[in-house]
Amino acid sequence: MNQVGIAYLTKDRPELSVRTIEPLLEHTRYDVWWIDGSDTKAGEEFPWTFRGKVHSIHSNVRGGADAAIVYALSTLYDAGYQFIGLAENDVLLPRDWFESTMPLFDHQRISVGAVSARAYEDRVLIQRDGYAVMHNLGAGHVIFRREVVPLILDHYRTGWTTTNRRVFAQRCGLDIGAWWAFRGGQHWLTADWHFDTILAAHGYASLALTPSEVEMIGQDPPLEEQGLRIAREPVEALRDEDAGARLCNPIDTRTIPLGQAASLDGGTQIFFAHQVVSLDGGIHGEWTCKWVQGFGPFAYVSGYTRQKEDLPRIDMSISGTCAILLSSKTGGHIRITAENGYDATLQVQANADVLRFLVPAAIAYRRITVSMLDPGIAFHGVEVHEPQPTAPFSFRHSSLPPVAGAAR
Repeated sequence: MNQVGIAYLTKDRPELSVRTIEPLLEHTRYDVWWIDGSDTKAGEEFPWTFRGKVHSIHSNVRGGADAAIVYALSTLYDAGYQFIGLAENDVLLPRDWFESTMPLFDHQRISVGAVSARAYEDRVLIQRDGYAVMHNLGAGHVIFRREVVPLILDHYRTGWTTTNRRVFAQRCGLDIGAWWAFRGGQHWLTADWHFDTILAAHGYASLALTPSEVEMIGQDPPLEEQGLRIAREPVEALRDEDAGARLCNPIDTRTIPLGQAASLDGGTQIFFAHQVVSLDGGIHGEWTCKWVQGFGPFAYVSGYTRQKEDLPRIDMSISGTCAILLSSKTGGHIRITAENGYDATLQVQANADVLRFLVPAAIAYRRITVSMLDPGIAFHGVEVHEPQPTAPFSFRHSSLPPVAGAAR
């Protein structure tokens, strides 16, 4: 086994895979694990035409892009690799990508947590000679140092724009809101926009090659219409020697507080479904996992049971007033009970956005149970407005319920 393992992530579109797999097969210095979640017969069969050319093929990895990423990182970490990469099948790498990219880990004055051959111009944080420090590498092409993979997994969730801006400002004094795509907007970000923020908060930098020779193929709409440009030349406008010196300060060993839960402006925190275990939480009964890319990104959907004692339910210990976050395509009813006497049966409206079901309290720390009286109700998480007693937890793909319709 090599020290480097690369997870090649695909879902259908074999016309892209036939092109983008080839640069990954040029070398013997890393192992390629093909992780496929295709829905079509052609997509499911295509990886097997490369049997013997790749290290391993994992089919039927369901639940959307984030489930595939979590599966890939969990699997390759457990396999023991020292460097763990992701490569999606719309990223066409140059033939010499490995020899060019891996030396970025050897920086003498920066603790490098992740590297990439791909760099978008507006995702550059600081331009340096031959490379850039990035505030977002994305999941399309990235290689992580082994030690940071548990950080990525344990903090895996959708992010908040202000959090990214704040962490990088604290790390190197720059506000990315001046040039990134979102400017001063406040909204949710997909989970891969959170990766480099996690690393920066823990003292690691993300580096990418500039110029970047990566090609993005099969984009719909095209990159230009998305406002994205590959950094074909160094982004000189983002060269900042003072910020670079601050980032490279070898005696600066500070870490920046970044909780596993999402912290929004104004003090609100959201513990998503897969994070309630940190609230002394538990999941009981029959559930399936649903991908909600921009919020979570995982929701737990209640199954069906004939026995009241086996109702799908979530329980957790909460301090103060909270809001249970739920949705449902078909509608249904829930029951929320709390140790301080609160007991309510409530209706979840069909086809609504995520709804907030308030559980009031003054000064109280109590056990709350949310029971799903009907199938098809999605539990997204819990919103709180005061600090919570929490325990750290480890998140892996095995932590998720099965995906509806996926093979066991």
